Amino acid sequence: MNRTEKQELIDDLHQEFGRSPHAILVDFRGLSVPAVTEFRRKVKAAGSRYRVVKNTLALRAAKGTPLEKLGPQFDNTTGVAYTGTDPVALAKTLIDFAKDHPQLVVKGGLVSGSQMLDAAGVKALSTMPSLPELRAKLLGLLQAPATQLVRLLSTPASQLARVLKAHQEKAEAAEK
Repeated sequence: MNRTEKQELIDDLHQEFGRSPHAILVDFRGLSVPAVTEFRRKVKAAGSRYRVVKNTLALRAAKGTPLEKLGPQFDNTTGVAYTGTDPVALAKTLIDFAKDHPQLVVKGGLVSGSQMLDAAGVKALSTMPSLPELRAKLLGLLQAPATQLVRLLSTPASQLARVLKAHQEKAEAAEK
């Protein structure tokens, strides 16, 4: 790779890192090629990206981005999994894959461009509900009072209808 290709790679990575405030670093030593392929597929399915680059190039690309804080963890063989949307889904994918492939070691991560996580923090992040789950729970909490209010307001009307129907049935039975 010549100097211009390296600079292009650094510029591309810098743009991607700038758009991705959530990242997790992993050590992938010992993973077989099919396992790495499967890992990349799972990370992509989670809406994230995974890159392996030389540490010096990754450090240059991370300068001026939120991922710059992860600089000290770029040592040995390091892969960067990053996303701009849901860090919980990425953490779940990595931790689940690491259960089946113990060669994959989570080094640490960064959430929201500011909160540093160690390996235990990434594992704790993976146990949290995902963003769509949290949105669904919040929506349910917001709708519950309205639903209860509608039920409360409709109860007297439905009771009145039942009383009128019972009175009508009683009157019809008396006519017969």
